[in-house]
Amino acid sequence: MNLLQFYSICLIHFKKQMHYITNFFNTISMNKAFSLLIIIILHFTLNSCNKKDETIDPILTDISISSSVSLITWDDNDDLIEKLENAISYNYGNALESETVKQQSFNADTTQVIATLNFKVGFQSAYIDTNPINNSVTITLVKDIENPGVLGVELKADGPGNTYELITSVLAPGHNPIETPDCSHTDFGNHIDELFDSELNTNIFRFFIHVSPDNDRCINFDRQRNEIKTYNESPDNLIGIENEKVVYKWKFKLKSGFQSSPNFTHLHQLKSVGGSLESMPMYTLTARKGSPDKLQLRYAETDSQSTIAQTDLAPLINTWLEVTEIIKYGTSGTYEIEIKKVSDGTVLFEYSNSSIINWRPNATFVRPKWGIYRSLINDQDLRDEEVLFADFSITEIEQ
Repeated sequence: MNLLQFYSICLIHFKKQMHYITNFFNTISMNKAFSLLIIIILHFTLNSCNKKDETIDPILTDISISSSVSLITWDDNDDLIEKLENAISYNYGNALESETVKQQSFNADTTQVIATLNFKVGFQSAYIDTNPINNSVTITLVKDIENPGVLGVELKADGPGNTYELITSVLAPGHNPIETPDCSHTDFGNHIDELFDSELNTNIFRFFIHVSPDNDRCINFDRQRNEIKTYNESPDNLIGIENEKVVYKWKFKLKSGFQSSPNFTHLHQLKSVGGSLESMPMYTLTARKGSPDKLQLRYAETDSQSTIAQTDLAPLINTWLEVTEIIKYGTSGTYEIEIKKVSDGTVLFEYSNSSIINWRPNATFVRPKWGIYRSLINDQDLRDEEVLFADFSITEIEQ
């Protein structure tokens, strides 16, 4: 029952009681009638819409907020306000805009804003939001007075079909930034596709990997790889060079029952290119089997990698996660990473270092990689997996 139906019932009760009142007053004196009128009005006010007569069923609807960008570069308050207004859009479902409240919460140094859409207090019992996960968006904010025109590059899924073409058009137009096991598993077809995700309410990328027969591009057979990357054929603003500061953002989801290798299962890499150390990733996000399983942040200054931070993997399973990674490339570099739940913004993993070596001798650039890259040495610990990704972005904020 909606509010209109409820008020209609109240009106029916009112008409009935007024009919009884009119007949009653025709039989008594005016003095007594006045006193009784007051009593009856009070009685009617309190009881004409008694819940015993009728209850209101909350209205099912979906209100949501979305942003066309994940990062905004701004140079003053007016510029920031205008860009937020242009980026954020609202959907009120079956509700009225006047029944909702919009809020924007900025952190202390104005490097992030969380925009939300919720029902006003007076209407929270009248509606049930069927998908509250899409009631907030988080946007990274970068104040850049000298270069206010700096913009990030985004790779967003746009729906089933032509997935490889889409990835290529953003990460390395006219070239091949995709490393899949397609050559060893031709009857399966493309190992990356797109589909609509109801939880995020948007299209996403799905990365497949199979214990058999997938391998590493028909080159290495003790491991298997399904990754996308930037590399030397990519635009200059998609590769990291010395003294640049870059923000990488993406979302990912590991499905329930995800199984990690005790050797390595990389979900993200930052790899240095050029010089004698390029085969060793500089940073990886690595899922590893253990007691319990862990998500590890691993780092290599030279040719030996070690774990610099880790957390239990279980809380990160079967939920959409948003990652923000900020790195300054150089021998006096900085690094920070945050992983939080998309559903409520809870931070599940974070690490920062204000003095770390992020440049190797004779390196020419650093490239990011995303996907799943795992060892097959203990394949009995593995299963076929589908790893979900969405909303990649790369933004240079200092040069």
